[in-house]
Amino acid sequence: MHILDSPSDLSERAQDLLRRTGQRESPVGFEAPIEMWRVHDRAGRLIPAPMELIIRCEGFEQRFGGLRYRVRHSWTLGGERHETAYSWEYNHFGLRTWAWQDPTRGGWYFEWLGEHVSKPCRDLIHTDGSVGTDVDGGSPYLPLAPSITHLIESHALTDAVSGWRPWPACGSTAASAAELLHGLVEVPEASWQTSRWRLSESVAVFESENWDRQNPSRRVRIWSQGEAGHRQVQEAFEGERCPVNALRHAG
Repeated sequence: MHILDSPSDLSERAQDLLRRTGQRESPVGFEAPIEMWRVHDRAGRLIPAPMELIIRCEGFEQRFGGLRYRVRHSWTLGGERHETAYSWEYNHFGLRTWAWQDPTRGGWYFEWLGEHVSKPCRDLIHTDGSVGTDVDGGSPYLPLAPSITHLIESHALTDAVSGWRPWPACGSTAASAAELLHGLVEVPEASWQTSRWRLSESVAVFESENWDRQNPSRRVRIWSQGEAGHRQVQEAFEGERCPVNALRHAG
C-alpha cells in the first residue's frame, strides 16, 4: 500500500510533513513487462534484471511511486540567515533505469529521481533496503540512510527545525559546542551510524559524515528556539570561544 494511504510506520512528525506538502502523482511505470528490463552486470554484459533487483524496484514503486514533497532548510552563513526548500520525487526511470552490481556489499542498486537539485551524483536504492549515492556519478555505492523511511524521518526533522534559529558552523567549534549541550535525546527513527539527530524542546543538533571517502569528517548543525534554547546554545558556543560577531548575527 502506498505510503500516503498507510503512513502509520512513520512518526507523527513525518506524517505531518507528508500531510502538509506531500502529493501523489502517477508513478513512473515500466510501460512493458518488467522482465524486459536489462541491466549491465559487473563484467559489463547486458543481462535480464535479477529477481532481487526486480522485487526491490517493484516494492519501491508500489510503496512510494509518485510521491513528492518539499523540505525546508535553514542555516547561517557569513552572519546571515538563509532559508530555502527542496523538492523530492520518488520515481524510477522505467526501463531506462540504470542499475549496478555492488562488489563491496553484494546485491544491486538502482537509480531514482530523488532530490530536485543540480548535482553530479545519483540518488540510489540498494537491494538491501538502504538509500545511497555515488558521490560524483561514477564512484562506488555510498550508503546514506538504512531505509527510505529513515530518510523521510530525517527530512521531517530538517523541515520541523527550519523555523528555529540556526547557529553558525564556526568550523570544528560547532562539534565541540554540541558536546556541551545536555538534555538532548537521540531520535532513533531519523538516526543511524553515519547520521544522528538529537533533540529537546528547544535545541536540535544534526551530525553527519561528509561524502569524502579520502578525508572523512563530521558536519554539525545546531538550531534553537525560545530564550532558554538560545541561551543554552549561546553559552555552549561561548565556552568554545566562537567569534561573538558570528553569534550576534545568527538569529
